[in-house]
Amino acid sequence: MPQPPRRPHRSDPQLDLGLTQGPSTLTPPAWSALPTATQQILTRLLTRLLVAHTNRASRQDVRAGGADER
Repeated sequence: MPQPPRRPHRSDPQLDLGLTQGPSTLTPPAWSALPTATQQILTRLLTRLLVAHTNRASRQDVRAGGADER
């Protein structure tokens, strides 16, 4: 049985991050220009990301036969 024709994929305009239009002229604010609450939230988020990544990497090392293999 033949498959129905597929519609062409259209990107959602809300998902357009401007990655296809060359370099951006926007610059992020300096860290010191951010409010203290924003700095604290970003610091916590980055810390959680790094810890999660480290934990995931160490679990993969153990599965691959790293030094902690038992």
